[in-house]
Amino acid sequence: MPNYPHPQLVKSLWINGKSDKPIVIDGNSLNIANVVSISKQGATSILSTEKQVSERINKSVQILNENLAKGWTVYGVNTGFGGSADVRCGPNGTHTLQRAFLQHLHCGILHNTNTASSMKEEWVRAAMVIRANSVARGHSAVRLSTIQALLSLVNNNIIPLIPLRGSISASGDLSPLSYIAGVLEGNPHLSCWIGPTSSRRLVSAPEALDSVSLSPVVFEPKEALGLVNGTAISCAVASLTLSSMHKLLFLSQLITAMNVEAMLGTSESFEPFLSKARPHRGQEQVSSTLFAVLQGSKLADTNHGHALFQDRYSLRTVPQWLGPFVEDLLLSQVQVTIELNSTTDNPLIEPETGEVHHGGNFQAVSVTSAMEKCKLAAQAIGRMLFSQFTELVNPATNRGLPPNLCADEPSTSFTLKGVDIGMAAYISELSFLANPLHNHVVSAEMGNQSLNSLALVSARYADEAVDILRMMCASALYGACQALDLRAIMRIFKDKVEKAVGRSIKSQLSNMFVADARTIQAIKMVVAHIHAELDKTTTQDTEERFRNIMAGAKGIIFPLSPNLNAATLDKIRYWVNDLELALIKLWNETRNQYFVSGDASELLGVSSRRLYHFIRKELKVPMHRGVADHPTVSSDSTTKNDQIHKNPSKEKTIGQWISIIYEAIKEDSIMDTVVFCIEQCEVIYRTNESLTKPHLRIREPKINTSRKTQPRATFQIATLCGISRFICVYKAIWPQEIAADGMVS
Repeated sequence: MPNYPHPQLVKSLWINGKSDKPIVIDGNSLNIANVVSISKQGATSILSTEKQVSERINKSVQILNENLAKGWTVYGVNTGFGGSADVRCGPNGTHTLQRAFLQHLHCGILHNTNTASSMKEEWVRAAMVIRANSVARGHSAVRLSTIQALLSLVNNNIIPLIPLRGSISASGDLSPLSYIAGVLEGNPHLSCWIGPTSSRRLVSAPEALDSVSLSPVVFEPKEALGLVNGTAISCAVASLTLSSMHKLLFLSQLITAMNVEAMLGTSESFEPFLSKARPHRGQEQVSSTLFAVLQGSKLADTNHGHALFQDRYSLRTVPQWLGPFVEDLLLSQVQVTIELNSTTDNPLIEPETGEVHHGGNFQAVSVTSAMEKCKLAAQAIGRMLFSQFTELVNPATNRGLPPNLCADEPSTSFTLKGVDIGMAAYISELSFLANPLHNHVVSAEMGNQSLNSLALVSARYADEAVDILRMMCASALYGACQALDLRAIMRIFKDKVEKAVGRSIKSQLSNMFVADARTIQAIKMVVAHIHAELDKTTTQDTEERFRNIMAGAKGIIFPLSPNLNAATLDKIRYWVNDLELALIKLWNETRNQYFVSGDASELLGVSSRRLYHFIRKELKVPMHRGVADHPTVSSDSTTKNDQIHKNPSKEKTIGQWISIIYEAIKEDSIMDTVVFCIEQCEVIYRTNESLTKPHLRIREPKINTSRKTQPRATFQIATLCGISRFICVYKAIWPQEIAADGMVS
């Protein structure tokens, strides 16, 4: 497969993000996958034992102390803060100044019994490690012992309770980070989450420290400022949100492939030539993915002969629609990864020269920029899924599927109509959240913070947007699987129709025709008529549908009959009535049998087959059969199958089934399937080099292929040594290479 950054990145984020191997904190090598593994998998973090790391840290503390001993003025150490930096304190007031700094920042609104007012534990856990990584760079005059105490909290799963709101991310995330520093200080009025995952409880900071035999930290000059004055909270939320966004972006491409098949679309829209003619990196990656994963599909080809000659935009232009957002998210990946390994407080100490530099590295606009792109990408993906879904449930646009994808009688069944409305609600909210935050800046803190990034607010909204997008992906997957099952039922039925019509004509009408050729012609014409009318009559109930279909069949037989007389007309009328009843019976039998043991897998391309299997077999989300699946429908009004088999589709509402898919997406249990699809793309492109052509050769990414749990034996694991096509987005702007984990070198 072309070694584009994005699919490689998604794969790396999943493999490395679920690792529980210890993460070394050295100030330079932290990546988003590390943040995910620490915050979600409970991986431990260890301060690097390399001599140069400890030397840098100790040197910054030494330089600060030397400057203070000389009586020099250093912002935030012997001055006031922000707009109050015009005041000075004496040598004996530096410790008091650090306490005063924390005191005025413990201003957030919290309700200990209402978690909606506090940050997620995984955000805080990530922020603590990011802050430790930043101050470990040796520019902040934070002692080695203080950094180790901070990491000890993380490794013992002691997580401060932090207010959700109150940061404008100007001089960093001052107030939120002050709660972390306050816990280290042992402030008895601050709380922490402690205990095993299954039974977390809130205790005071002194009790939390005592539970792991940690002594409260007495902050030396600049230590409180060094811990608090930074972008770690914003960066933590951004890292976790961006990781999820990458996965959803790729998943949306797999869902699109399913919808192409469900809509009897074509893979022609994703031919490599189209992207070579318009060689935007993102478009080329999406197009290549879709073209690869549709290989082997019996539903997506170029010979359907639809009245609408081309697929609609929601399918045909997906590479052009998603491509720019692939590029945006790759840029976001670089921005956030750089931020993870940056010093973001003020002032900064340069260990090599002893200089103290006053600047504004705490201004988190890079994080804001990354999150604004993330929100826009989420809205674009959501809009695409919404368009695909509305076309899929609409009989005017879905190419022969029933309205609302109902599997029973459309006059009394509206299966996915509610989901269709829900999708409209989701995309409306998602579109609102996509609005930019950075243009809502107001002046703060005595006019000193007249520019502020609002990075944390933007990241929080991006997190909300990602969660809504998960709901849309779950709904889209449920709908796509339902549509594919309906396609499979119709395929099976159409195959049976040919045999049924043949038997019927041969047994009842063959003596009307002067030659066998006329009999064969009659069979072919009637079958073609039924097939065509089946696609046009999906809004009709079964009996009406086949009555109307067979009424039209008379006009086919009349011209083929050499002698039209009363006896012939009666024979044709009886034949029509008999075949109508036979088709009704055959349709009901086919449909009911499929409800019991049907499987659409053999019709599907490589990724759709795997996703369909995941939904139907692993998550055990069944096809929806219609009103019969409503829990209050009595057994005497359900199908005969319910009397023989306890059908699981009656056990939950439609929303509950979709919720199961949503949880699989949110908890990443779907990711083995997604990564399998990436690896299948690699195999396809490695064995079909004519599909693409090497474009840019740079170093192969180093990917940690060790897994906590080995993939299932059924997975075909591909190596990463295929066609070297690891494209560096914005290569002309950035000379650095982007590795698969998002690091630059």
